[in-house]
Amino acid sequence: MIHYFVRIGVLGEIRLASALAPVQRGRRVVVRSPRGIEVAEVISERRSAPERRSAPERQSDHDWSAAAPPGYRIVRPTTDSDELLVARLDRYKTQAIEACRTRLHRSASGAMLLDVDQLLDGGTLRMHFLGDVDTDAQRIADEIAEEYESVVRTNHLSELLTDGCGPECGTTAGCGSSGGSCAGCSGCGV
Repeated sequence: MIHYFVRIGVLGEIRLASALAPVQRGRRVVVRSPRGIEVAEVISERRSAPERRSAPERQSDHDWSAAAPPGYRIVRPTTDSDELLVARLDRYKTQAIEACRTRLHRSASGAMLLDVDQLLDGGTLRMHFLGDVDTDAQRIADEIAEEYESVVRTNHLSELLTDGCGPECGTTAGCGSSGGSCAGCSGCGV
């Protein structure tokens, strides 16, 4: 197993992720995180720490070089289809941010929306606020997330019914977007 440092989310958090195959530095990758499926950027490979001789009292310290990263796993490098999906989701995310900021401004809430993380599944938004999130802000955030998820689900389902789910969808070769039906395809969920 190979371990990499990845930059993930709009706040650019650096996390340690495991991978089964080598990945180039700077490559965007699909990562399974505790939040779900996300896109991240590989920052660098984690090198094993050189062995050091330590005093007996230091031997009880945690050895980070041997630790497995909790909950972050690189699934694969992003594909062209992933990048197109991210671009499409970014449009919906931008609309959700604008709607949330507008409603927060109109309300009595003092919360300020900084930015939003969206997961690659298209059905999950994680909103980042500055300051305390009062009941008005929470209600608005919940409404916006529900609207966003509804729009994404509806548009995604419509596209699957029209275009399939990827190359050669509905054929014996596998799931795809050649315009075939998804009736014989278990990968797309339709």
